[in-house]
Amino acid sequence: MGVGFGRSKVGDLAFQVFNRSLHPDWFATREFRRVEQTGWEADLRIIDGGHSIVFRSGSIRITEILSGPETTLPDLGLLFRSHLRRERSTLLRPGGTIEYQSCLEVEHVDREIFSHLCDEIAIQCSGHFLFHRFHSSNRLAPQPISHIQINARVRDLSIQSFHAFPDECAIVRTQSLFELKNPTPKR
Repeated sequence: MGVGFGRSKVGDLAFQVFNRSLHPDWFATREFRRVEQTGWEADLRIIDGGHSIVFRSGSIRITEILSGPETTLPDLGLLFRSHLRRERSTLLRPGGTIEYQSCLEVEHVDREIFSHLCDEIAIQCSGHFLFHRFHSSNRLAPQPISHIQINARVRDLSIQSFHAFPDECAIVRTQSLFELKNPTPKR
């Protein structure tokens, strides 16, 4: 399990982007929400080890996955893969009608700050969030949590995620933007 007992180390996580949908049976889903606007829809999941976002607009699909090594994914349609050893950003334009941007980072903090950050995140959850508290392997440590903030507009979807790894006092943050672009007129 990615965020439960026998949890992955942050350095073993992978951030991957595909130009196709991946079936939800590839992951252990803990929380789920579908977000829809005219012209696009997205399925958001908190999974063991991180999250999954499948964004669909017309025939274009983009899937973003943050997961541990226990989640084996196919290589078919892989556009981007990065391990979480340093801050990374990417910009992709699959199909020319969607622009996808992401940024990810890992922050290690002292235990007191880590506990305070986790408490603040747990308190601020509301209707525009997905939140899950995982079981802890240490009853004295904060529980691992995952939190996804959703900001849906007519032409774009903005996602901020926060994943807490208490054994390492590490916070994994991602920011992603899925934006519909006007197709370039043909001459």
